[in-house]
Amino acid sequence: MKSKKQRARLANEQQFYNQLHIHPDQPHPKEDGMRTEGKAGSYEWWYTDAEFEDGTTIVTIFYTKNHFDVPGPAWPRVDIDITHPDGTKTLLHTQLPKGQVLIANREYCDVHIGRSYIRYKDGNYVVHFEEGGVVYDALMTSKLPMWRPESGHWLYGGKDEHYFAWFVAQPSASIEATLTIHGQEKKLTGTGYHDHNWGNISMDKLMNHWYWGRAKVGEYDIIACDIIAEKKYNYQRLPVFMLAKDEKIITGDPSVTQITRQDTIQHPSTKKFMDNHLIYHQPISATEAYTVEFIRHRDIVSSSLLDTLGATKAKIARLLRANPTYTRVLGQVRLTHEVNGTKTVVQAEGLWEQMFFGSNKHATIQE
Repeated sequence: MKSKKQRARLANEQQFYNQLHIHPDQPHPKEDGMRTEGKAGSYEWWYTDAEFEDGTTIVTIFYTKNHFDVPGPAWPRVDIDITHPDGTKTLLHTQLPKGQVLIANREYCDVHIGRSYIRYKDGNYVVHFEEGGVVYDALMTSKLPMWRPESGHWLYGGKDEHYFAWFVAQPSASIEATLTIHGQEKKLTGTGYHDHNWGNISMDKLMNHWYWGRAKVGEYDIIACDIIAEKKYNYQRLPVFMLAKDEKIITGDPSVTQITRQDTIQHPSTKKFMDNHLIYHQPISATEAYTVEFIRHRDIVSSSLLDTLGATKAKIARLLRANPTYTRVLGQVRLTHEVNGTKTVVQAEGLWEQMFFGSNKHATIQE
């Protein structure tokens, strides 16, 4: 029997919006409330990152499960990753008892794990982490409206039976924070970001690899992604592009995004391909367009995710030829705005990532 064609797509039909009770052009705080049951057969997390003026960076992630363990039981966990100005790190987490289902608000974001929480309040977000002598309090004040690409749901399979969902609650935020470590307190000021993901199947079953970048270039805020589906889904390209200026979103339509990859090499660490030059072209009209380029200079992190597994699981994964890798890149982000043939160029240093679930050394992409 011939198998049905498998497909991958970003849902954008009105029937799907109606089914989810969401509006095509008006993202709502309810979408940042808990979307799954938090049990076997799903994953969900709320992510924040902050970059402070003194060089400190802080990432928090609130999970319904043990990280991304889709088949596993409920096991709520919150992680904090602090990189200090001198490059040293503080890594801590709190985890509730295995099998305890996370109870969180479904009308808006209000997630509590142990003494830590993330909460939507008056259009902004309050984050609190407390564990192991570390207390982090942050007020994240939104600088841009909530956003998602189309419905924010990518559907996979002949019957759309699998999905990956993404909601960007704060594309950009200003942050006032306090960080206390073993009684030593310091005030922090900076900028940050908050998003929310959930789904019903492991991401490595859906995606071969992606590039994900977020940058502040002059007056512009940029989110740009080049997602390539797995072989089963014909390596379908699923682009994402958002551009904002002066606290307003200019464009977020992925259907017109054109992506070019240049200067492709074999990465010396992962042994997979790495595109040193990524170009996103976003036409606005017949006479206006934006082009955003990510030009790689060096890597901050490059590792195999098998290193996070135990020896036995890692050995089994290698026998199955699985080798998921992650590379975080530092480089130049260049934005060109062209109107009626006149070009304006701004650029800044930026960070982006390549997440590679597949084991292929060369890219196959279906537009």
